[in-house]
Amino acid sequence: MEKEKFPIVLKKKNGVMIGVAIIEIIIGIIFGALQGGLKSAPMWVLFFAGIVTALSVFVEYSQDILIKEDAIEFYRNNDLIKSIKYSNVKSIFIGKGNEPRNKRKDFFVISFYKNDKKKNKNSAEDTYLINPMSYSAEDFSVIKNIIVSKNSSVKVSEDVSKFMK
Repeated sequence: MEKEKFPIVLKKKNGVMIGVAIIEIIIGIIFGALQGGLKSAPMWVLFFAGIVTALSVFVEYSQDILIKEDAIEFYRNNDLIKSIKYSNVKSIFIGKGNEPRNKRKDFFVISFYKNDKKKNKNSAEDTYLINPMSYSAEDFSVIKNIIVSKNSSVKVSEDVSKFMK
């Protein structure tokens, strides 16, 4: 693997929602042109729905992943949510969510030891779930490759490779 320039920043993808907002506005304009101009109620409904959707995308919190030399950090609105040292990562796999609203959803999961003490059978473990709808397969590939290159003892399940294709 070639030398990576750190830090690497992976930004949340919002392209689909921006596309939806543009389509709503365009359909609203078409309704207006075909159904009486500015007096068309469907035009205004779709036009404002498109604007609200676009604003929600821009106002919605950003989720960034910062890949550094010694750790991977997860941010929401410039606030650090979680920092995981590569030496503490235990495994990478595809798993289900923990909460009732996302139990049936697949997530890219990083399992790690909570403390910096040497890992043994009694060490407490934790997981961090990454929503695959927010990032591309290339982003997950970068995360996996860097973690494995920094910590060769990380176990990567087979379904991760299938998931990234």
